[in-house]
Amino acid sequence: MQIAQTPIYICDLDGTLLGSDGALSEFARDGLNKLLSAGIRLTVASSRATPAMRALLAGVHLELPVIEFNGAFVSELASGRHLASNVLSKFAACAAVEAIIATGSDPVVSAWDGSRDRVHFGSRMNEGTGWYVEEKAAYDDPRLAACDDLLGAAGQEEVASVVGFVRDTEAAALSESLREAVGGEAVVYCAQNYYCPGWTELQVQHPAAEKGAAVPALLAACGAVGADVVACGDHLNDLGLFASATRSIAPANAHPTLLARATVIVGSNDEDGIVRHLLDCHLECR
Repeated sequence: MQIAQTPIYICDLDGTLLGSDGALSEFARDGLNKLLSAGIRLTVASSRATPAMRALLAGVHLELPVIEFNGAFVSELASGRHLASNVLSKFAACAAVEAIIATGSDPVVSAWDGSRDRVHFGSRMNEGTGWYVEEKAAYDDPRLAACDDLLGAAGQEEVASVVGFVRDTEAAALSESLREAVGGEAVVYCAQNYYCPGWTELQVQHPAAEKGAAVPALLAACGAVGADVVACGDHLNDLGLFASATRSIAPANAHPTLLARATVIVGSNDEDGIVRHLLDCHLECR
C-alpha cells in the first residue's frame, strides 16, 4: 500500500516540541500546521495524557492517533478513546502507591475506572505533586478527581501510571524502593522535572508501556503498518522510540544518550529546532 511507504513522524512534547516554558510557540504551531497541510503524517508520543495534549496543541490540526502515558495507551486525540493499552497489574499498582505514601506524600494515580479516565490525587501534596495537579487544573482537565482512598482506587481500576514527587536528593532512594516493591511487574521512570526545579518525578508503569513498544499499535491504528518511522525526542524515555525508528532527530538540549544515538541533531527546543528542521526538509523535498 502506498500509505505504508509514507513516513510517520512521531514527536515527543516536553523538551522537544515544547519550549522550556512548557508551551508550544506560535512559530511551532504554524509550522506544524504547514507540515500537516502539506500531507506530512505526524503525531506525538508523550508521558502526558490526551487532555494535556489537546490543551498544549490547541490549534494544531493533528488527526492521527497518539501515544500517551509513555505507551500505556494508544488513543484518539480528539475523543481520548483508547485503541490499545498496557496497564499495571493490581499488585504493581498497589505496591507503588504504598511505597510513595510511605514517603509522607500521596502519589497521583492515573486510571480508567470502567467508564472514564481519572487522575486521582490525595490531600497530602508536596510542592512537586501540587504543581502536577495545579497544571492540570489550569486547563480544566476533566480527569482530576480528589480521592481519600488511593490504594483502593489502585486495586479496583485499570491503572496507567502511578506518579510521585520527591526532592532531587531523595530520588535515587525512592526509585530503588519502588523497583524493589514492584519487582518485574513494572518499570520506574525517574527524571528531574523541567518545570518544578528541585523536584524529581517518578512514574511507575507497565513494562510494555514504552513509546517504542507502542509504535506497532500506533501504526496499525494509523493504517500504516510497515511505514518508516521518524522519531523526535530528547530524554531517556524516548530511547525506545529511537530504536523503533528508521531515522531519529534530537534537539541540541537532549540528554547525551539521545544525542549519541540520533541520526540528526538540530537546534534546541527553545529554538524550535525540530519544527524548523522538518520545514527545511519539506521545502527541500518540494
